Amino acid sequence: MQFVNLHKEHDTLSTKQVHEGLEESKAETALSEPPAVAQPEISQPVPEMFWLRWAYTLEFLVAIVAVITLWGEVGGEVHLDLIPWYAKLACILGWSWCCVRLTAGFVEQKKVWTGRTIRWLFGIILLTAVMGGITYYYHLHEEPDDSGDDTTANSVSTAAPGNCFYVACNRPNS
Repeated sequence: MQFVNLHKEHDTLSTKQVHEGLEESKAETALSEPPAVAQPEISQPVPEMFWLRWAYTLEFLVAIVAVITLWGEVGGEVHLDLIPWYAKLACILGWSWCCVRLTAGFVEQKKVWTGRTIRWLFGIILLTAVMGGITYYYHLHEEPDDSGDDTTANSVSTAAPGNCFYVACNRPNS
């Protein structure tokens, strides 16, 4: 049986050849690197953007108050009281955020109706529909009032015979 020599001298590189190859590739990369470009300094925000941030913040707060008031007037305070706080919070903050982003889309783009502004308007419409659906659900599932039995005792009497004014009272006539 003959032993096969697994070590081939032709396929291996010496350590000297490996180091020479590395030195050549370092020299090539040093020549091909572009010259260093000065990094721009981090500047302060543009004054216009500074006051725009305050304007957007103020708009967000006004939108929160507006949506709470509008939802209470349109949907009814009784139904709004039945809705869990986290659902109201999510709807109110989401609607206000969409309103601010719609305004930002109007301000920051040259054209009024872009894909960005249409998406934020769609978000406002969608959240309005969700708020209406939640209110309608709680309208259908509210507990009915048991006001069919009126147990209050009021008597109606005339102040004087022949007088056309009626007085509602709980005391006997004098």
